[in-house]
Amino acid sequence: METLLVLEDEPAVQGLLRYILKGFSLIEATSAEQALRLFADHNRRIDLLVADVTLPTSSGIQVALRLRLEIPNLPVVLTSGYPVSAWSPQQSADLETLGSKSLAILQKPFNAQTLLNTVRTLIRAPQSAAGTA
Repeated sequence: METLLVLEDEPAVQGLLRYILKGFSLIEATSAEQALRLFADHNRRIDLLVADVTLPTSSGIQVALRLRLEIPNLPVVLTSGYPVSAWSPQQSADLETLGSKSLAILQKPFNAQTLLNTVRTLIRAPQSAAGTA
């Protein structure tokens, strides 16, 4: 069973993600610091990161960048309540550094099937073939 690290700071959204992704093994974090700690605690073995872009002390993009230092082709699903065009200059720069390989961006609200299809596509795709949704 694939293991997903889910980083979301809103409890209601975290609960919804838990429900939608119940067919996967989930590691749940509510902060960037917790996500990085849990990643280390799980022997740096995850198959995909689902992360909210906007977090209180960091961003999901920065977490993705840190995780990709250890798993270069790690598939990433970024979620945001804002369109990419409204992201901060730092978030946009971090996104450019992250690159588009094995990456999908979903704007909230998204439906359950869209998230599931995106996760399945990224996990099963050759790591260089996935694109932005």
